[in-house]
Amino acid sequence: MKLQLASTNSLNKWLKAELPRLPTRQGKQAGVNTLKSDSTTMCWQAHIIDNQYKSYEKTIIACEANSRFIFFIPVTARLTLDELTKLLIMEWQAMLAETLESYQLIPRSEIVMLLSELSDLTFNVKWVKNTDLSINGHISDAGLWVEQILREQGASELSAQQATELAIYLNTSLKRITNKETKRKEKVIPVEKLLAYCRTLVLGDGAETNVVSFEDYRNK
Repeated sequence: MKLQLASTNSLNKWLKAELPRLPTRQGKQAGVNTLKSDSTTMCWQAHIIDNQYKSYEKTIIACEANSRFIFFIPVTARLTLDELTKLLIMEWQAMLAETLESYQLIPRSEIVMLLSELSDLTFNVKWVKNTDLSINGHISDAGLWVEQILREQGASELSAQQATELAIYLNTSLKRITNKETKRKEKVIPVEKLLAYCRTLVLGDGAETNVVSFEDYRNK
């Protein structure tokens, strides 16, 4: 299973990395290819913002390609590529668990089982330099939320609790995205869509991927 981490130009510059560009698909502009997670590759877009103009305090924002599931990593010192890789792998699963528990979509026992099954998967990490413009729109919106919270709190960086609470709020809110297969607009709840995708990874392509909605679950 490949874990493809796509860095924007800003993050690539901050990391001082020399990442290869994602090969340009036919008819696409270089550096702005569409990312799509499937049965062999999970894709995330990662970006970094200044909390204030040219501040040392920054926030890394990561967003999964299909679901638009998002999370935040506050940073005050430069990370190596290996350090960031480990953080991203750890944080996306931890944030999925936190969001599922808060959302009460499935029982805690199922969350624990899912994390155990995901940890059994071998993810081969590949970094590329690429910006999916549709994903980047959601990342930009999330960045505005970060700026607003810091401005209202008079803070220079998100606390761990604020980062978690903001991610949970965004991941359980309705979003409009373009289906990369049909090219049509869809309404999705990011945590529901990521859960369905993760189930296909651990159970196989033939697995039932329908996820009951929050309201259906609550009304059982």
